[in-house]
Amino acid sequence: MQHLEFEMFANEILSRLPTKYVARLRCVSKQWRYDLSSHLFPIIHYLRMANNPYRKVFMLTKSSIDIHNLIGGKLDISSRKIISFPVDTHLSNLIILASQYGILLMCIQWRPNELILWNPTTNQFPNLCDKKPKKNFDLREDAVGIYMDSSNDLKILLLQRRKDDVIPRVYSRNTCEWKSLTFLKGADYASSLYWWSFGTLCNNVLYFPSPHYWTPAKSYTIAFDVESETFSKVSIPQSTDLIGRQTNP
Repeated sequence: MQHLEFEMFANEILSRLPTKYVARLRCVSKQWRYDLSSHLFPIIHYLRMANNPYRKVFMLTKSSIDIHNLIGGKLDISSRKIISFPVDTHLSNLIILASQYGILLMCIQWRPNELILWNPTTNQFPNLCDKKPKKNFDLREDAVGIYMDSSNDLKILLLQRRKDDVIPRVYSRNTCEWKSLTFLKGADYASSLYWWSFGTLCNNVLYFPSPHYWTPAKSYTIAFDVESETFSKVSIPQSTDLIGRQTNP
């Protein structure tokens, strides 16, 4: 009963506090740290902050990771705050792949590349590639998307192109586990002649545009329904006056 009461207190009261105060409150006790690090709290906190007139802009530069206030659509340079990435690596190795509810999916370019799911508010950073079997990420061949399902579970869809196959896997933030899915059959989706984009979420569907290097008519988009966890193919209207390679916008 006491835990439920504190959970309500955290979700209704503490979620209204600025990020820097939430980070400090995690040091009060083990219970506070546990509840303020839950999967649901960051979502509630993000939604409340989204209605705040002082929005935040996350900027990754060559020398620092900066957070600025966005006031009336303008960047407040004087509000700059520098934060540190929790993994020891040079900032030039970092790439932001996607974000959802203030949680960032980061790639560390190394050998092999690593996927980091980072919450800057709590500074939690599970490495999605550090468990067996390893889910190494290849920037040239693979594509990722991030979404929230109907049970408020943040998930990562990883599409790996290996040995002429597309291997789809989904990571659950609630269970911290991967599961395999079934991909489409009958087409050369894993061909190196296709350049896959990262997933764009719209109306519970992740879209992965896949332009063909040399033949625009062969381009397509892969659609992933996040509720049924099924794939489908969507044709891309093509311009007839273009020749040669087309790249992503």
